[in-house]
Amino acid sequence: MFNIKEKLTIEDVHLWMDGGTVTLVMQDQNSQTYEIEFVQNVSLKRYENLPRPGSLLLNRKEVEVRSKLEKEIVNAVQQAEWGTGIREEEKESLKMIIGDCINFIKSERYIELAKIHK
Repeated sequence: MFNIKEKLTIEDVHLWMDGGTVTLVMQDQNSQTYEIEFVQNVSLKRYENLPRPGSLLLNRKEVEVRSKLEKEIVNAVQQAEWGTGIREEEKESLKMIIGDCINFIKSERYIELAKIHK
């Protein structure tokens, strides 16, 4: 399960060419790996076997909108440290991209999309 009591480290960031999906590969201090994914919200068509547009995933499972887990994930991502594999010259732009993802999760549009794509 997700352990937010420990500081997480961002080990890798995947930026997908699907309209904006961002996947964070994160690790806790016990070397437990978590995959946090902010699913694109540009293409609003829901495709079978693909996550809901605009959703938040933890280890490929959808996180309930406005749940305690969602809040814990957002806080953990905001407080995460950068891993040694992230190049220094990439950190500023990645910080902005991740910030945009978090702002979307906190927005009313996020809730609207969740209702549309139940």
